[in-house]
Amino acid sequence: MTAAVTLDNVVVAVEQVESGGAWWAKSSAGCIGVMQICPQWAHVPRTWLWHPEINRQEGRRLLTYWHRKARGNWAFALAAYNCGWAGLKGQCGVGYARLVLSKARKLEEPT
Repeated sequence: MTAAVTLDNVVVAVEQVESGGAWWAKSSAGCIGVMQICPQWAHVPRTWLWHPEINRQEGRRLLTYWHRKARGNWAFALAAYNCGWAGLKGQCGVGYARLVLSKARKLEEPT
């Protein structure tokens, strides 16, 4: 069932949950921008993460990475996006994954 959602809709849903689209968002953990990217995971300089398009590109790259590691399972991929390797084992991020998937599925519905 989770395979039915597209990466594009997952990106939009993650952005909605993480920052509500606020490019200036910064978490207490130091994550930055619309997709709340942790600078240590980024492949670009920290200051570039404040640019929404670059932030989305990095978020998309990370989501693709975790999706591959989770063998195509969006629930585990999103849990890992939220809390790292422990998310792949279902040890954290479960509620986050459910919320994002719920939003992504709504985006999949015909209008």
